[in-house]
Amino acid sequence: MTVSVLNSFVKDYFPKMKILLFGSRGQVGTALTRCAAAHLEILAPNIDITDFGAINTLVCEFVPDVIVNAAAYTNVNQAESEREKAFAVNAIAPAHMAEAARKTGALFVNYSTDYVYDGSGQTPWTETDHPAPLNVYGASKLEGDTAIMSSGCRYLILRTSWVYSHGGQNFIKSILDLAHKKTELTVISDQIGAPTSADFLAQSTYAMVDKVIENPELCGLYHVCANGETSWYSYARFILEKAGLSKSCQIIPVLSKDYQQKATRPLNSRLNLAKIQEKFGIVPLDWKEESIKYIAQN
Repeated sequence: MTVSVLNSFVKDYFPKMKILLFGSRGQVGTALTRCAAAHLEILAPNIDITDFGAINTLVCEFVPDVIVNAAAYTNVNQAESEREKAFAVNAIAPAHMAEAARKTGALFVNYSTDYVYDGSGQTPWTETDHPAPLNVYGASKLEGDTAIMSSGCRYLILRTSWVYSHGGQNFIKSILDLAHKKTELTVISDQIGAPTSADFLAQSTYAMVDKVIENPELCGLYHVCANGETSWYSYARFILEKAGLSKSCQIIPVLSKDYQQKATRPLNSRLNLAKIQEKFGIVPLDWKEESIKYIAQN
C-alpha cells in the first residue's frame, strides 16, 4: 500500500473528531487549544458569542461532533452592575449553543463554577446539592446550567473552582506582581476552595469527551477541580514561599466581612470529586502539586 493510499485509508476510517471551540483566547480555551491531541480537528473562531446568527452559521457549516464553550463573563464584582451582560454571556449564549447542539446531535461541553453554591457549612458540595448563588455572576452561570440541562442535548457541565493558567489573569499572577511592588498584602482568610489549573481542566475535558462519545450515558453534571483545599490567605503565603518572596512581602489575613467588595463570595467552595473519579477514573492532583509547576515558571 502506497503512502498516499494509506493516508486516504486513515482519513476515511479514522476521521478526526471535530470540535467547535468558543472562548479560545481565555484561560481554559487557551489550554484546550494547547492540550489538543492529534485526533482532534478544532475550529476556534473569535466571535461574539451573543451573536446567535454567527453561531448557527458556524455549527451548520462546520458540523462539529462536539461544541465546547470556554467563553464566560467572569468579572464577579462588575457583574453586579452589568447584570444584563453577565446573563447574556453566561446564560443566554450557552442556552443557544445547547439548542444548536440538540438540533445537530453534537455533544455540548460548558464550564460552570463553585459560585453557584451559597458557601454554607464546611462539607464539600456534591452535584446533587441545591445551588443558591450569592451574586449575579453565580446566578448567571446557574441559569446557563439549568438551560443546558433542560435543552435535550447531550451535555457535559463541568463545575470548577479558582482557575489559573500560564499567561492568564489569575490569583497567582496577581500575588506575584503585587509582591514585587509592595511589602504587605491583605488577603481573605475565610473563603476555602481548590486552586485549579486550566491545563488540568483541558486534559480532563478531552478524557471525558472521549468516553462520553463512546458511552452517552456518562453525560451530565460533574465537579472537576484540583484535590485538597486552602484559603486565599494560605494560598498567597504558599505562592510567595515557593517563589522565594515570603521574606520581602508579608501576607495579612482579613475576614470576608471586613473586606469591601461589590459581590458576596461563598465561604465554602469545596467541591466533592467522587463522581468524576467513579465515572471517569480521573484522580486530580493535589492543588499544591499543580500550583508549584505554574509558580516555577513565573
